[in-house]
Amino acid sequence: MLRAVIIAGGFGTRLRPLTMRRPKPLMPVANRPFLEYQVAQLRAAGADEIVFATNYLADAIENHFGDGSQFGTRMRYALEKEPLGTAGAIRNAVEGLEPARCIVFNGDILTDFDIGSILQNHEETQAHVTLTLYRVKRPHPYGVIQLDDSMRVQAFVEPTEEQKRAADRGEPMEGDDFINAGIYVLEPETIAKIPFRNCSIEREFYPQILAEGAPVFGKEGIGYWLDIGRHAQYRTATRALLSGEVKTALAPPGEKTDGYWRLPGAFVSPEAQVEAGCYLAENAKIEAGAVLKGYTIVGRDSVIGENSFLEGCILGEGVQIGKGCHLTGAIIDDGCVLGDFTRGDQFALAAGSQTGGYSLLERA
Repeated sequence: MLRAVIIAGGFGTRLRPLTMRRPKPLMPVANRPFLEYQVAQLRAAGADEIVFATNYLADAIENHFGDGSQFGTRMRYALEKEPLGTAGAIRNAVEGLEPARCIVFNGDILTDFDIGSILQNHEETQAHVTLTLYRVKRPHPYGVIQLDDSMRVQAFVEPTEEQKRAADRGEPMEGDDFINAGIYVLEPETIAKIPFRNCSIEREFYPQILAEGAPVFGKEGIGYWLDIGRHAQYRTATRALLSGEVKTALAPPGEKTDGYWRLPGAFVSPEAQVEAGCYLAENAKIEAGAVLKGYTIVGRDSVIGENSFLEGCILGEGVQIGKGCHLTGAIIDDGCVLGDFTRGDQFALAAGSQTGGYSLLERA
């Protein structure tokens, strides 16, 4: 039996205001709740059961997936009454269940890594824990995984404050490092050692079992990888799915027409321009003279007014964009109304927000 655990209890603070009324793992990415991509990937890898480790707005996740029958696998839910950290969440997720090998996903990772290859490597090395690793160029703000020649993990090294500042400045450095990609394979005997309390898997638990001599191995993931925890990364994830840069087990819903997605009921004026790769959900309306570029998404029942220009924007459901607007990199949640001739770049609006005409919106 292969059990999967998806850690989906975070507050999504860095994605606010978009996560004020939904948990981050249910954020729509390319017109599909993000967790659906992870569920499809785990199911394709042979997961018999998926357990969601939940906390913030937990009911929303359970209401969406139910018992899992519509998604082809059995699903369970483990509510954290208080935050338990990454390790504690795993222990809580499997408490009382039959012991089984687990593959664990952080609930904000978009990737097309070969999960079967990671599981095979875990078998071949007879590891107690396998960490999936991602190679990044220096400088970077992440903790580094140190390995020996056999890919056995030796240490977890957090960046110094100076290294973090160098990463922020973008100073050029030579070489690259392995970082934790947020995908693990753990044996049941190892999970049983996790304390039933708030516990970090990288800062506390893994260093502890390394000190005990447990065989912890790394496996480099080859392919696309992205943490979608910030506005810029959320935009990048959307573009990656629409462009095909990431090869997911589940595609965005619908099919392309004339190079872009145009779902049933979507209307495009003959005098509007929609660039290849954009996405129009059900009943979206694009009025005369409007121009959509850069993998822009227009949600269900949303309207783009006459002569408006949108590039690299993500619009939720029921959004109303006035005429003559010019928006780039905007993330606009459900039910927002933007007055005529609004301009803005790289901003995010909470659901139900409204602006008057000629508004100028600042960068998020």
